[in-house]
Amino acid sequence: MPETVFWDTAAFVALGSADDELHDQAVEISQALARRNSHILTTSAVLTEVANTFSKSSWRSLARQLVESVQQSVEMRLATIIHIDTALWQQGWSLFLTRPDKNWSMTDCLSFVVMQDRRLQRAFTSDHHFEQAGFERLLRK
Repeated sequence: MPETVFWDTAAFVALGSADDELHDQAVEISQALARRNSHILTTSAVLTEVANTFSKSSWRSLARQLVESVQQSVEMRLATIIHIDTALWQQGWSLFLTRPDKNWSMTDCLSFVVMQDRRLQRAFTSDHHFEQAGFERLLRK
């Protein structure tokens, strides 16, 4: 059975922007994951951050391309998007409140809850907060 890897905002941003310092590394990792038939798991909160990152009018087509690519991957059963419902939001909020010693965003907390629930260890991200939460990050600066 193929591995499921959590995809964070940082991966999408690095893939989407050729000017990003991690772009080449992100492309290599993405290709390696595809060769291994790794399943993509992300959340609607992450996709919201992606859209927000590329919300400038000159970048909107990139936001559309990235999000629609994930949606197409879902249709092809290569990816899953976990939509944030009330229960998941409350779990993320609880984690957010119980870790005032960390600079974790709400989206980070939601991601960590999803990863824990799905028993995932690896995240396609450069965000060191994932390591703080006990996960392996695949992108390195």
